[in-house]
This record gives sequence, structure tokens and C-alpha cells, in this order.
Amino acid sequence: MFAGYYGRRRLRALLNSVTFALTLTLVIYYRRNASSINQILYKFRMGQTFTSNQRYNHILLQRDSLSSLDVNSLSDASPSQASKGILSLIEFYHSSTIQLNSSSWNVVPIIVLSNASNIEMRDAIRRTWAFNQSYDSGTIPTKVYFLVGVDDFTQKRVIAEQMLFGDVIQVGLPDMHSFFAYKELSAMLWVKLNYPTSPLYIKTEDNVIMNMKNLNNVILPILNKFSNENLVISWFQSETSAPRGRYQKLINAILPPSQIDLYYAMSLFYAVTSNAIDYMIDALSHVDYIEHPGDPFVTGILRDAARVQMKDLSSSINSYTYELSDGKCRATIEKTSNLLFCTVAENVRLTRSTQEYFDVWDMLITKN
Repeated sequence: MFAGYYGRRRLRALLNSVTFALTLTLVIYYRRNASSINQILYKFRMGQTFTSNQRYNHILLQRDSLSSLDVNSLSDASPSQASKGILSLIEFYHSSTIQLNSSSWNVVPIIVLSNASNIEMRDAIRRTWAFNQSYDSGTIPTKVYFLVGVDDFTQKRVIAEQMLFGDVIQVGLPDMHSFFAYKELSAMLWVKLNYPTSPLYIKTEDNVIMNMKNLNNVILPILNKFSNENLVISWFQSETSAPRGRYQKLINAILPPSQIDLYYAMSLFYAVTSNAIDYMIDALSHVDYIEHPGDPFVTGILRDAARVQMKDLSSSINSYTYELSDGKCRATIEKTSNLLFCTVAENVRLTRSTQEYFDVWDMLITKN
């Protein structure tokens, strides 16, 4: 009896030793090959399959011939069902609360990217330059929306804001800088799903104060001239270019080697035509994975890969200006009436003090 007892104990000890050895081996192997394992798990989770001749890059993109999207197939489907590739990860929350302008086929959505926690800044914008009775050209209607990510600490306030104002688009992405390009892509997809007949849309951010008189009376008519073309329209200058040495791994994944720097739009203000949206969304349907997209991705890397052209506004509105210097918005308005937009002081985001929005707006109204 005792012999059988001690035999079972020795067998149990042996099994425990073997289990411990296997566990230790797996841990050591995982640590040495964590990156490869994570890539495999990520692809498996996304439902991707691989063949031996496929290559792994930061961006996997097939540069096949591009065709326009079938808008009818998008309109009746949810974003996750309608999209392929990386766009299938984008999901919008509480979309039924958003008020759409269905009375005009050519309405131009102005999408303001904002953090979910910047509720005071959004409220200041609504009460100043985004107010629906602001300067109106009478021919090209606009509608301002705010696109935010997810912040667990302010989620209930965001839901209340959506229900009260009907202008907050929430996408299921963290409000982190590393996801900023994904939010830009979300804006593009949302416009295509909800305003399929719009000739273009404008993207800006919540630290911008827009001169709506100049936007409606000067800029929009210029943008409308190019609305049937395949364009991203903004300022493309030396300060908004990506040196290929700096973004070598990212750019070479989908772009042929070249000595020419890759230009991208100034992120505070750019417009994308409807045709360009189709081309870039089609290109994204072939993108499986984006790692570290960075600021130049949408209007630089993706634009070039989708064969979308760029239109530099500096050659069309050289008499109009913008001000990006911290705290100089009011001073610029006092000197010139040709201001298109300016940015508020950097400490506004930290202190939640929105008085500058109202001070600058009062001055704009007085001058205009």
C-alpha cells in the first residue's frame, strides 16, 4: 500500500517538473520572439490569413487600379460592415443622436477634431464661429461637427452632449496622439457614409478660431471650383513635408524610393473632395495594418498611394493669412481683415479657459 502511495507521489512530482520546464521554455521563447508572436496574434484576431509569399511591412497595400465607391452599398450598412481593411476597425457610437442637414445636397461638413474631455472648448466654438447664424454665403451651406474619441472619465458627459446638441461624432478610438491619424480617417469615412453627395469636407481642430466671413465668401467658392477633381486642398509647404530619411520605414512600405520629400497638408485646415475620399477609402480597403501612422499619413502617405493630387492654397489665396503663434490671435486681427483662422493659446487646453474664443470672436464681428 505504501509502495503505491510513494509511487504516485513520485509520478506527480515528475509531472510537475515536466510542466514547470515546459512553462519556463515557453516563457523564454515568448520573450525572445514577442514581436513575431504579437504580429501573428494580431493578424489572427483581425481574421487575416497569410501565404508564404506575402511580405510583412508597416503598411501592406496593393497598388491596383482604384475605382469609386458604391455609395448605395455604404448607406444602408454600419461602418464595420461597409468597410474593409483598416477601416473595418472604426465604429461610431450613438450615431442616432447626430443631426444631419438633409435639406441640401451640397452641404460642406466641417469636421472639428477634438478630445472627448474638451467639452468647454466645443461649447465655446458652438457659441462663436460655429453658430448657425454666422456669416453665410447663401450658396454653399456648411455644417459643423465635432469628432471625439473615447475617454472613460467623460463618457457620460459626451453622451449628454450628443443628445443635447446633435453635433458630436464619437468614434471608438482612444484620445491619444498615436491614434490621431485614425481619427482623421474616421472623419473621412463618416462624411462618405452620412453626406455622400457633399462635394467636399473641411477638417480642422478645436484650438482653431475660424473667420467664417472669409471662409464662406472667399475660401468656399475657391474650394467649390475644384470640387469635381481628385484633390486634397490645403497649404503644402516645406514645413509640412516628411523627409524620407526620417520616415523611411513607413514611406517605403507603399511608395517607391525617391529623393523627393513627401508633402502633406497643414493639419489645422485642409479640404478633401468627394472623388479624393473615394480613392483614399478604396486604397485603405487594401491596408491590413498601420503601425505608428504619424501626422503625415492621411494627406501625405495615403494621398500619394491613392494617386490623389494636392492643391496648394498659397497660390490661390496669397492675400489671406492664418496665425499659428501662441497668444497672437487678437493682435493679428487688429492688423488685418484678411485672416482666415488663428489658434488659441496653448494653455487653453490645460486651463479649460475659453475666454479667448469669445474675445477674438467679438473682435472679428466688430471688424466685419
